[in-house]
Amino acid sequence: MRSYVFTDRERNILKKFLINTEVGKTEVSKIIQHIKKNKNLFEDIFLYLQVRKTITT
Repeated sequence: MRSYVFTDRERNILKKFLINTEVGKTEVSKIIQHIKKNKNLFEDIFLYLQVRKTITT
C-alpha cells in the first residue's frame, strides 16, 4: 500500500491553488483530470478515514 496520495510537488501545487496563490493552470489541470479519472480515489480515501477513525478511538 502506498503511503501517499499526492507527490510533494502535487501537494504544493494544490495547496497554492486552494489559497488562490498563482500557480500554473496546466499543472493544476493535470492533477484535477487525474482525480476525475480515478473514480476509486474518493472511495479509498473515505474508507481510509473510516478505518483510521475506528482504530484511533
